[in-house]
Amino acid sequence: MRRPATLALTLCWALGVSAAPLPDTLKLSIADAESLFLRSNFQVIASRYSLEAAQAAVVQAGLWANPNIAVEQNIHNQYTGRWFDVSSSGNTGVQIQQLILLAGKRGKQERLAALDAENAAADAADLVRTLKLRLRTTMYDLYYLQASVRFYDESIATLSATVTMMEGIYERRAILLAELLRLKTLLFTLQNERLGLMARIADAAAGLRVLIGDTAAVPRVYIPLVDAGRLDAVHADSLRYADLLAAALAHRPDLGRAAGAVLREEANLAYQHSLATPDLTVGGLWSRAGSYIPDYFALTFAIDLPLFNRNQGNIALSERTLDADRSLAAGARAAVAGEVAAALQRAAAMEHLYRSFDRKFPGQYRELVEGMIASYQRRNMSVIEFTDFIESYRTSMLQMNQLGDDRADALETLNYVTGTDLFTP
Repeated sequence: MRRPATLALTLCWALGVSAAPLPDTLKLSIADAESLFLRSNFQVIASRYSLEAAQAAVVQAGLWANPNIAVEQNIHNQYTGRWFDVSSSGNTGVQIQQLILLAGKRGKQERLAALDAENAAADAADLVRTLKLRLRTTMYDLYYLQASVRFYDESIATLSATVTMMEGIYERRAILLAELLRLKTLLFTLQNERLGLMARIADAAAGLRVLIGDTAAVPRVYIPLVDAGRLDAVHADSLRYADLLAAALAHRPDLGRAAGAVLREEANLAYQHSLATPDLTVGGLWSRAGSYIPDYFALTFAIDLPLFNRNQGNIALSERTLDADRSLAAGARAAVAGEVAAALQRAAAMEHLYRSFDRKFPGQYRELVEGMIASYQRRNMSVIEFTDFIESYRTSMLQMNQLGDDRADALETLNYVTGTDLFTP
């Protein structure tokens, strides 16, 4: 009774698999990934629009205020009985006025808008710096995680073949069930750990997809192309703290943003002082019959009297804000010095550990694996010795890949804290 249903499910599964779109494989160098990131990342695109908006504000700040025109027309002439009398017997008046900013307000407004644009550019550069670190470390994570998965694939295939052989021996009662179960437990452990790595790869790939702005309908399988030789040629332990700190102080966009905040508030303080000076409104007036003579022409001038409001509160506010910005800028410089020292210390420690690790070790271990498996299958070693060896091999390979990943991250952190590309992947 169950065979038709089973057959139907099998056919549906087969059709579903054949109809499902297969994910593309995209091989990317770090330079390729950065090119896609700068072109397609949504946050980077949004920051460009924000920068263009700030530049448009500079143009707006330099524009003159529009002149104002007012027209006066009498509604009803009680002497002639006319409504809206626009003839010579009625009165029509026209007044035009222009606001003139005094105390250099317009120039100060332009200066404020220009500093806002510069700060927006610094914000955009700092965003790119932060996201570039995330992009590169994600690429390295994928590269080393995929290397670990390849190791698991090799180990699982070899151990599966060994378990199959031992099952045949167990059926002949030549080994104990406990020995077979120990091998199967090790195999299950490797398979389960591989599954965990695949989940981490999926998370990293999802993050990379967002960073490079990949909008493909089907998520891609990303294959990072990392030049291991070029990475190996880098020696972080030869760097000097003074050089790194000088580079950071010169190139960090967040430091430029902190300094820009001080400059902006200094300009704002000057602008607030200028607001204490009232602005002048100049105009002209013509009235046909509304004054002591027909066709009356006059010049008009208007200015506020600075008796009560001399912008005292905003000036004090700007002064205190300027003090706060100066303090924050000094704190930012001190924080950068600490970040550079910590990043250099970590990179040097990673470099020392990496250089002390024998790079021939993995290859020698692989050669030894084949002999150990053959020795175990010939029953020249116990299952405990064999499984201990496999577990040691696994631990060593994973630690080697993790060390490579951590070292690459430490080097990229140096790039990040200095705001420069000390090392180009």
